[in-house]
Amino acid sequence: MAENKRYFWLRLYDDFFTSKRIKKLRALAGGDTYTIIYLKMQLKAIKDDGYLYFDNIMKDFAEELALDIDETPDDVRVTIQYLLSVGLLECSEDGEQYFLTYLPNLIGSETASAQRVRDYRRRKKEESALLCNNSVTDVLRTGNAEIEKRIDREEKEKENSTSKEVRHKHGEYGHVLLTEKQYQKLIADYGEEATGKAIKKVDEYCQQYGKRYTDYNLTLRKWGYDGIKTSGDRISDKLRGL
Repeated sequence: MAENKRYFWLRLYDDFFTSKRIKKLRALAGGDTYTIIYLKMQLKAIKDDGYLYFDNIMKDFAEELALDIDETPDDVRVTIQYLLSVGLLECSEDGEQYFLTYLPNLIGSETASAQRVRDYRRRKKEESALLCNNSVTDVLRTGNAEIEKRIDREEKEKENSTSKEVRHKHGEYGHVLLTEKQYQKLIADYGEEATGKAIKKVDEYCQQYGKRYTDYNLTLRKWGYDGIKTSGDRISDKLRGL
């Protein structure tokens, strides 16, 4: 719904174009195009905390990303290879997700209602500057203060009602983040013992290789349980042995 819409923006460091990695990228043949592609990649990943995903729609990630951002596959492929080589981009072992390493620190956002509050205050400040009668100004200031308080209160209520569920840390190193609802559903689907082993597997992998995932619930289901037998599997094994 429009009431819950959130706006995102991308901040750039003041040395973005003078940093050595970007200057080297622009110095390549077609470098300005590659720089624009890098910026487009950041904008595409802005709502996913810096992650880009390969959905296997096209033959490879570069071709699929090129389709999304309206660039040529060859230019996108060169850009990806360069970003990987200088540490501005990381790729998961399965090649299905890419992480823009600096992006999480450059993301800003606000709700639509917060933007309305800011616009409202700006308009009222401009209107107040045009008023000459002090008594009228005092009345308006009092009324505006009450309106602002009410809008702030409604904004906080909306933020609280639409906020995401709290994710709790799991595993010895605390890398696996799950809501209580997700954790209980995993136990219901796979059993407590298998879930514990899968969490340990993903947690230790993140610790060893410095990886992190946007959705640990999906990560556990996708490969965390691989090779781990659930209680249902063991019962089936026993029945086959009868």
